[in-house]
Amino acid sequence: MENINPWNSIPLNDYEQHMEHKDVAQAQLLNSLTYKYLKKHKPENILFLGISGGNGLEHVDTDRVKKIFGIDINQSYLNESHKRFGNKIRQLELATADIGTSTKSFIKADFIWAALIFEYVNIEGAFQFIANNCNKYINLIITIQSNNGTNSVSSTGIESVKSVKDIFKNVDRNELQNTASKFGFKLTNSEENILPNGKSFLTYEFNI
Repeated sequence: MENINPWNSIPLNDYEQHMEHKDVAQAQLLNSLTYKYLKKHKPENILFLGISGGNGLEHVDTDRVKKIFGIDINQSYLNESHKRFGNKIRQLELATADIGTSTKSFIKADFIWAALIFEYVNIEGAFQFIANNCNKYINLIITIQSNNGTNSVSSTGIESVKSVKDIFKNVDRNELQNTASKFGFKLTNSEENILPNGKSFLTYEFNI
């Protein structure tokens, strides 16, 4: 599956340019949200799902953190994350996996960051992966995209990113919360942030 997933055909530079485009501005918002929740919870064992090039890793408190695990389906993204942060964050480990189908356990995390990944995976499978990689006490932060009537993939002139529209699906917030509850996660907080193109990010904070 990893060989045919559209995410494996998108160069990281294309993806990051798309996400940073002034009409999209998703990378900037995700970075600020990462900072906010890392600062709030001060975790020791962190799992980033869909880490791509490592956006937000610069906010990790390396004096406090014991282990950071980054997961992505694209090995070239992980290679770049390692190049950017491997020498700065000695606790960083990286692995390729499809979290919608993988049953592997990489870490017992007390903080999991899952931004813009549920749109591309099986929701129940992803929660099973999370359950296999979390500690007894866990803060789980999930950000999903609300298109608000706009196209799923914004037009920025970068053609390669359009390939993921075939696997993109809007995440129903009720299904997300119900599935979370099924796996023992309790919703404790949520927020909405509006983007320049009219879309918004819905961020949910769960814990056990």
